[in-house]
Amino acid sequence: MRNLVFVSISWRYLVHRTSLHAFPKDDFLASANQKQGSNAKSTPGHLGYPRLTLAELGGSAFPVRMTDSTTDGDTARAYLDSLRRGDLSALLLHARIDYGVLGSSGEGVVVVRVPQPFVEALAALPQRDRKRIAEAVLSRRDLRVPEDIIVKQAGDPLEGPATLLPDLVIHREMMIAVATGGQSIQDVDDYYGARQARLVEGCAAAGIKYENPHDSLWDWYNHWKAQGWGTYAERREYVRKLFSGPVAAAVARVNNPSPVTEREPTGWERVDRSLAKARTQFSTASAEEDWQAVGLVCREVLISIGQAVYVEGVHESADGVKPSPTDAKRMLEAYVRHELPGEGYKEVRAHARAAVDLAVHLQHRRTATRQLAALCLEATSSAVAVVAIIARRGL
Repeated sequence: MRNLVFVSISWRYLVHRTSLHAFPKDDFLASANQKQGSNAKSTPGHLGYPRLTLAELGGSAFPVRMTDSTTDGDTARAYLDSLRRGDLSALLLHARIDYGVLGSSGEGVVVVRVPQPFVEALAALPQRDRKRIAEAVLSRRDLRVPEDIIVKQAGDPLEGPATLLPDLVIHREMMIAVATGGQSIQDVDDYYGARQARLVEGCAAAGIKYENPHDSLWDWYNHWKAQGWGTYAERREYVRKLFSGPVAAAVARVNNPSPVTEREPTGWERVDRSLAKARTQFSTASAEEDWQAVGLVCREVLISIGQAVYVEGVHESADGVKPSPTDAKRMLEAYVRHELPGEGYKEVRAHARAAVDLAVHLQHRRTATRQLAALCLEATSSAVAVVAIIARRGL
């Protein structure tokens, strides 16, 4: 057991969030309000651990022995994985977890600190799922499991592919909430629409099949009305089935991350779709033939990007040979040569040629490996990004 510090936590907050009804009178700190005041902010404890102040949580205070426990994050994730709740486990990937005891009651307190949008995702979970997280955190501790966890924001918000899973969870729970009386469509539809656009784009780039047809919550409302789903259970079942595949795929990406850097979509639909297919092929590959297939798909990506930018009669190849529709090397070289002429850009032209050569080599190499496939996928992704920059896509 690590050292302990005393942390002031709101009485009313925990009664509401953990369904606790009574504590020994001696557990209260009579002077806590005077010492901290209503405008107190989070400060390190005397051992460097964070304090939850009255200003953050409100109400009267009582002593809670808190233990800073980053290792119990791993314990919690392993416990949740054993229950086949990889979705909850993955939401704790970036978490710092503190646990403690509420006075002399023996009641556990679990504080989960995560960056956005994981804060919002954890807060949106059904209460039973948050209790399961508390149970996972305290699975090796002799403490009574609270009915809920306390979620606090920590660090800078995350962006990019790392937000795919929490965004899917937030989206799913928002659709359920408006369909079961938990939220008003008018209050949250703008947030839904913006997130829906991000998910459509992000899932496509990640090679995740995302088939939510509802661009707004009003579309979702009209759908359940048209289906005659008069019960909350019918609406919940539909939403959970709709998101089960994408959430599972996003969890798999968390547990088996690709060594290849993901980049923003280019806006060329076929290129982005083919590149997503290459990532999916890589993530599911396990044998030489699978790694070879990564090379095949990468070659298709480079052909697609060549077809997207090459203009016959404008872009002349270096050897004067007219590129065929599948000659990615000549198409890309002719395009880059036209846009960036001269010796000063020969390395840029060589970059595209090398990516094509590596894809062809991998495609035909019978002893293909995961390492070579990763190199090929990275080279292809990089070549696509270079061409997109030259074409000023997204700039």
